[in-house]
Amino acid sequence: NIYQINTVRKHLSLVKGGGLAKILYPARVVSLIFSDVPGNNISFIASGPTTKDETEISDAIKIAEDFRIFKILSFLKRSHFIETPKEEKFFRKVKNILFLKNLDALKLMEREAKNLGAKAKIVTSSLNLPVEKALSLILRNLKYRELLLVGGETSVEVKGKGKGGRNQEMVLRFLIKLQKLKENITLIALNSDGWDNTEFAGAVGDRETLKKALRLNLDLKSYLKNQDSFNFFAKVEDGIVTGRLSTNVADLILAYKN
Repeated sequence: NIYQINTVRKHLSLVKGGGLAKILYPARVVSLIFSDVPGNNISFIASGPTTKDETEISDAIKIAEDFRIFKILSFLKRSHFIETPKEEKFFRKVKNILFLKNLDALKLMEREAKNLGAKAKIVTSSLNLPVEKALSLILRNLKYRELLLVGGETSVEVKGKGKGGRNQEMVLRFLIKLQKLKENITLIALNSDGWDNTEFAGAVGDRETLKKALRLNLDLKSYLKNQDSFNFFAKVEDGIVTGRLSTNVADLILAYKN
C-alpha cells in the first residue's frame, strides 16, 4: 500500500521524510499540501518533504525485504538506505497546511448531485482496500436511487500481462458481478489526475456496457484474468479520457442503482 511504498521512498531520498525542511533550515517554511493519500497523513503525502518522519530506516529495509525488492532490483543495496532527519529544530519554523483533499472533491460532487435533485451519500474518503473488497463494500452500501460516493485508493495484485489500472479493474470486476444481478447499476471509477496507469482515467460500467461486450463477443473473465481492462474498455468505448490533470486527490468512485 501507499504507506509501505512511501516509507521506502523516504529512506532513499535526501528530500523526502523531512529532508527538504532540513535543507531549508533555518528559513520559515509554509507547505500547501494536496493529498492523494487515504487518511491524509501529511508525513506520507509526496513522502512528506517538510514533515518530521516517524518511521525508521529499519522499517523501510524490512518492507523492502518482505516484498523481495532487493532481489527484484539487484542494484539496490541495504547500504543505500538513509535515516530521515529527527531533530525537532528543523521543523519548528515549518507550517504544513492540508490545502486540498479527497473529501473536498466528494463534498462538491454531493452538493452538485443534490442541486440536480438526486440523493447522495459519501461512504468514505479514505478507502484503502484491495479492489475486490472495495467493490464489495460499495455494493453492500448501495441503495435504490441514491448516488454513492467513495474516495481513496485500492490495490491490485498484478499477475496478468495485460494493460490496465486499479479503477478499470474495479469496473471490469463489477461488470462480471452485474451479469448475475437483476438491478440496473452504474459504476464509475477514476483517478483524479486523469491517469489510471494508462491513458484512461478510469471507466464507466453498466448494462449498456454488457450489451456492447456481448455484441463484440468479448469474454469479460478472460480480460480480467489477463488484467487487460484497458483493452476491454477501449473496445466497448467506455474508458474515461480526460488527459493528464494537474491535481491529484486520489480516486473517485460513483455508484447508482435505479
